[in-house]
Amino acid sequence: MGKILVVDDERDVETLIMQRFRRAVRAGELEFLFAHDGQEALETLRARPDIDMVLSDINMPGMDGLTLLDHLPQVNADIRAVMVSAYGDLGNVRAAMNRGAFDFIIKPIDFSDLEATIHKTLEACRAVRRLRDALQETRTAEAASRAQAARLRRVLDGSPIGVSIITEAGELLYCNQRCVELFGVPAEAMQQRCSPTLFRHVLERLPDRAPGSVAPSDEIHYVREDGRTVWMAMSVDRTSYENQPVFIVWLYDITERKVQAEALRSAKESAEQALADLERMQSHLIRAEKMTVIAQLIAAVAHEINTPVGIALTAATHLQAASEAIITTFNGGQLRKSDFQDYVGTASEVSTLLVANIERAAALIQSLKLVTEGKASSPRSRVGLRDYLSDIVLAVQVQPAAAGHELVLDCPDGLALDTYPGALTEVLLALLTNAFAHAFEPEPASMAAMDGVGAGAMAGGGVDGPEDGPDDGSNRRGRVMVSVRLLGNERVELSVSDNGRGIPADIQPRLFQPFATSRRGSGSMGLGLYAVFNLVTGKLGGEIDIDSAPGHGTTVVLRLPLDAP
Repeated sequence: MGKILVVDDERDVETLIMQRFRRAVRAGELEFLFAHDGQEALETLRARPDIDMVLSDINMPGMDGLTLLDHLPQVNADIRAVMVSAYGDLGNVRAAMNRGAFDFIIKPIDFSDLEATIHKTLEACRAVRRLRDALQETRTAEAASRAQAARLRRVLDGSPIGVSIITEAGELLYCNQRCVELFGVPAEAMQQRCSPTLFRHVLERLPDRAPGSVAPSDEIHYVREDGRTVWMAMSVDRTSYENQPVFIVWLYDITERKVQAEALRSAKESAEQALADLERMQSHLIRAEKMTVIAQLIAAVAHEINTPVGIALTAATHLQAASEAIITTFNGGQLRKSDFQDYVGTASEVSTLLVANIERAAALIQSLKLVTEGKASSPRSRVGLRDYLSDIVLAVQVQPAAAGHELVLDCPDGLALDTYPGALTEVLLALLTNAFAHAFEPEPASMAAMDGVGAGAMAGGGVDGPEDGPDDGSNRRGRVMVSVRLLGNERVELSVSDNGRGIPADIQPRLFQPFATSRRGSGSMGLGLYAVFNLVTGKLGGEIDIDSAPGHGTTVVLRLPLDAP
């Protein structure tokens, strides 16, 4: 039975390990003991000298894993330690291996790798203990030294770990069969071809290496004569063999692990590149959708400007002709009181008409300016909500899709936001234009909408429909309302609701996902609400919710901070 002491300050680790190895524990193959810091572990090791290996976290409160490593030889010289470290923490891993750790595991722990490492370590512990027993027997019973050496060789030759014994002068005294297999040369050629390379790695890993030298990695790679590169984890112990000091070198084949790590790295890079390409494509598509919406708004506003400008031009021309006629009459000395009274009446009516139409044109131009400036840049500024929303409502009202429907603004005076007007303009234009474009279309409810600009969330609205049941939007005047109310002292709630068709329940969970649309055949890309969601939760620092039911309209609720982050 292999006895393992697990040292970790996370108590959930005990549950995970006992669950994963419950069959081996029940079968009597493994026994686990647990400690929660280095000091507790040392006390357990003193009480249980039969423990085979220690599986220890490096970072722990109290006595950490590296300090525990320093104390292990004084408690149990035969025990083998496997250290657990976070991914990328190679500094601690290197320090642990230099202090005598046998192997390491990277978090998050792969339990298949852990199981293989445990079996390998337990086998190494048994091999080391048998080796130490054999070496001790050779010292105390010189007459049986040859038999003990043969036994030692048999044990080591059957070990899954490469074992070499090298003198302090670099002479290779012994290497087992696994070591020969790792280097890929015949046993008789190991001294000449591989011993110098192996001895150089041993010297580089000694604790008393030259000051200022960079600590090498605990992994080495060797290019064999057949061209294959073998990666090995290396551990070095100092001991005495045949009455001389030697180094015992332990080599564990980690080539497969390195290949898997490289495959994972390559897959990660490929996934990151694919994600970057997807985000770039989404950005281009969203930008194209936004430009389409703004172009439609500009065209609608420009068309509406033509009407008041045309009326004003006609009125001005009429006033000019009337003025020229009255001047001619006056210069000829034929001006009568009735002529002057007619002119004054005409001038009054025409001036009233001119003022009304010029003011209307100015308001439309102001709304157009709001839209274009909001799209071009988005500097942070303080805006009065009522005037700001009035300009947006005016810009949306002139769209052809809004003809025949009602757009209502309910916003109290005095509310102001310190935010990004450009981003908020994009959000409101997307929601309002989509409401008029889809909420009142005479389509069946089953074809409910997720448009590419507003993502179809406004394919229905939030104001209740008529009491006599669902309406397909084709037989009555639609109504869209923008309402604002204060939430406490830090946020406002801005809702856009309509009494349109509503959104089917099966579509609603996907409203904020990119490319989610049921109208792809009509040109929608399904990026509208995805873009709206990102703007609201990102730049504006708010929240967005949608409440809708088929036949009973849709309400989109924005909760925004008075001061954007």
